[in-house]
Amino acid sequence: MRMYQGLKPEQAAVVQRAADLSRELFAKRAEQHDRTGKFPLENYADLHKAGLLGLTVPKEYGGVGADWVTFALTMLEIAKGCSATALTFNMHAVILDFIAQLGTEEQKRRWFGEVIDRGKLFSSITSEPQASFRHKFVLSTTFAPVEGGFLLSGVKHFGSLGEHASFHFVTALIEGTTTATEGQQSALVPAGSTGISVDRNWDAVGMRATSSDTIKYDKCFVRREDCLGGIAALSTIDITGFALGYSAIYLGIGEAAFDYVLEYAKTQSFGLPEPLSHHPSTQRSLGEMAIAIRAARALLREAAQVKMQGDRRETALAINESKCMSADVGFTVTDRAIRLAGGRGILRKYPLERWHRDAMCGPVMAPANDRCLETAGRILCGLEGKTLEFV
Repeated sequence: MRMYQGLKPEQAAVVQRAADLSRELFAKRAEQHDRTGKFPLENYADLHKAGLLGLTVPKEYGGVGADWVTFALTMLEIAKGCSATALTFNMHAVILDFIAQLGTEEQKRRWFGEVIDRGKLFSSITSEPQASFRHKFVLSTTFAPVEGGFLLSGVKHFGSLGEHASFHFVTALIEGTTTATEGQQSALVPAGSTGISVDRNWDAVGMRATSSDTIKYDKCFVRREDCLGGIAALSTIDITGFALGYSAIYLGIGEAAFDYVLEYAKTQSFGLPEPLSHHPSTQRSLGEMAIAIRAARALLREAAQVKMQGDRRETALAINESKCMSADVGFTVTDRAIRLAGGRGILRKYPLERWHRDAMCGPVMAPANDRCLETAGRILCGLEGKTLEFV
């Protein structure tokens, strides 16, 4: 693990625990998970055993209670070992933060207990096939009011964790309303509820083991006590944890590729008197990659620190800038690493091509980099800029 300057002992201990798991266990399984598309359940068992599954659960409920700097660096270290685990763990951890912000005391004790005591996973099921986060998001999924709750109907896609989550965080419009202000409601839906079906159709070039499947809800009953927050509650809280996590993850992928190709350059000579690291072109390439990583890491740390200060406008600016930069750096560094390694870089028995395919997902993952730039630009111009907007 790279040295992280300025961390308190408690922060460093959490990050080190994640780094050890990532290096010693997750990295050894990553190639097989990528090749088969199998969800990394054993990695989650390890996270639970290590006491990390409740990373964002407050300490008073038995969790780690990680601050956002610790959260970001933990995600970065996990991503070095297994991109799919980091990406899905980010979803789980941020939904737990939503519960901390919006949940009643009874809900917090119930849902946090499911994580801490029983190792259950929470997913964020928000994306829909006919809508895009690059613009104002139009929800088609509905909650129809019935006695004791609602009937949930609709189709969601890119549902990371798929059938492996025990609870789905779902946002929909109450039937008869047309805007988020009028009727947007979120709920934690038990995955075993009648009316839920999973179409196992995730087959992407990267992040192959995330089980980001299509999930259908057909008049699925949702209890009122499982609704999280009131109408349009999401607009009242800071939801940038997702993007901060993505920033850390795609930077972590880039760092993994850099560390690998640096060692490669220092040890491979191919029959020449000196290894590749003695060639000026290699030195230049390594220097450029190192500078990009250092700059992205500094911006990530700053974004996490700004988020901890609570200014939502400054948080949105810093996190959108960081996510955009980290996603670009992850993609660029993995590409440069393959070029430096030459033909071996594209062989599947080596990790560089896998890291590059995973990094390809970064610039298009919501908030997509184009949206990040627009949001940052609006804030800099004194206009309103949001990471996510609903109609």
